Amino acid sequence: MDPSEDITLLEDPVWTEKFEREKERLQDAAGEGLLGVHHVGSTAIPNVPGKPALDVLVAFDSFEQMNETAERIVQEDDEFERFGEADTSILLINWADDHAVFHRMHTKSDEVKIRNQILFREYLREHPDARREYEKVKREAVKNHADDPGDYTKAKSDIVADLLQRAESAGYEKRLPDYLQ
Repeated sequence: MDPSEDITLLEDPVWTEKFEREKERLQDAAGEGLLGVHHVGSTAIPNVPGKPALDVLVAFDSFEQMNETAERIVQEDDEFERFGEADTSILLINWADDHAVFHRMHTKSDEVKIRNQILFREYLREHPDARREYEKVKREAVKNHADDPGDYTKAKSDIVADLLQRAESAGYEKRLPDYLQ
């Protein structure tokens, strides 16, 4: 996937398999302090088309543990590049030929980001009407902002906030992993 190409939405039945390979890679690279590895984003939600990108949310106890894991992955696979580092997060990206792999690493201090990604995924997996609403907004966002990933994301922000609120109202917080309780 070329990051300079316009955004397109695709359905790909092998995302779960790709996620399992990345999960294994992360578990092998991580030492103690790995709290969870989660498939998030559109490719984690059946029947929702997404960009050809696998989003993997990785939660750690501390920055040091997260940093060591990121260093191991980059050393073991030179196709991964390190981007967007902060005190509580690291982003690793592999721009593969046909898709991208994003390891979105966060410490527990980034609890809200971790929590929201999981709530969103869980709610959409079980609510077909919500999936259709989200898909409609995504398709409109691609139509209007295919050449600008930032504007594409902004165009979806209202529906994402609404769906998160619905997930909270429906009690989906009870489904969060223990480390977020």
